[in-house]
Amino acid sequence: MFNDIWQIATGIPLLLCSIVALSLITERVIFLLRQKDLTQDDYETTLKYIAATETDTAINVLINAKPFYEQALALMEKEKESPKALRDEQVSTLMVMFNGRLRQRLNGLATIASLAPMLGLLGTIIGLMRAFQKIGEHAGPVEPSLVANGLWQALSTTAAGIIIAAFCILAHSIFSSKIKKMMTRSQFILNRLSQLMQKQNQHTDSKD
Repeated sequence: MFNDIWQIATGIPLLLCSIVALSLITERVIFLLRQKDLTQDDYETTLKYIAATETDTAINVLINAKPFYEQALALMEKEKESPKALRDEQVSTLMVMFNGRLRQRLNGLATIASLAPMLGLLGTIIGLMRAFQKIGEHAGPVEPSLVANGLWQALSTTAAGIIIAAFCILAHSIFSSKIKKMMTRSQFILNRLSQLMQKQNQHTDSKD
């Protein structure tokens, strides 16, 4: 199969696509594994302290867990006496930055997933063209072996392009799902903390 692919123009582009896709997937796996998220126990413990209006304890649990949004937590604690709108805006800016970092390279995977089948289709067309060219140049009866090589090349490139695209789509889906879960949980925690801080600030102001 691969020996046939090298004989046509799409062989090298498909190989480059597979190398780039593998590099992107490997880099994202390593990066996401390094982005620590809350364990389920820490997540539930934090929510319990928030429900009990124990802001400082909840923040301490989060900081000790050292999640990927630790910087946003530190900023929220620093600005806990600030107006909620200002505090939320600053934290939201940081979370947008974190989301961008988590989603880096995903567009590259999506591009390869779209490009690889097109290159495979191009290989199919070239293979068919070669097959018909041999038929046109052949003066005698047309035997199956005469066009089999070109048709094999056509099918090989199509299969290679689809396989590359399938792996890219699968990896993109897994990464997107994990990132969505990480961002949803983190934003929920941060929103609950910000609401709790606002209530405490209002309670303090009413006492004054």
